[in-house]
Amino acid sequence: MKRNLSILLVLFLTMGFLLGGCGNKEQKQQREEPQTSGEIFTLTGEFQGLADSHSAEVIVDGEAQSYQFFDEDVAAVLEGLDAGTTIQFDVENNAENQLQMIVKLYEAPAEG
Repeated sequence: MKRNLSILLVLFLTMGFLLGGCGNKEQKQQREEPQTSGEIFTLTGEFQGLADSHSAEVIVDGEAQSYQFFDEDVAAVLEGLDAGTTIQFDVENNAENQLQMIVKLYEAPAEG
């Protein structure tokens, strides 16, 4: 009796492991798809400084992130900022390079 119960338990566990790896293929693809290029969104964060001549570090939602920029006007403004300055900026996703690029800086962060 114990042997049959042990075999049944092993079979159930094995089936559980096998079925646990199965999932909705569509859900897996959605998680793996990169964000589309050209998507632009506005962020507000705390400027931390320039990492190099075309990268800025900004804390957004409590997390430090690096953003690329290639526009000379954006570079000129960022170079003149002090660490800790709150900035509002537009970011464009570039899924091909997996980069987030600053495409516009606003004069002052939006209220509220």
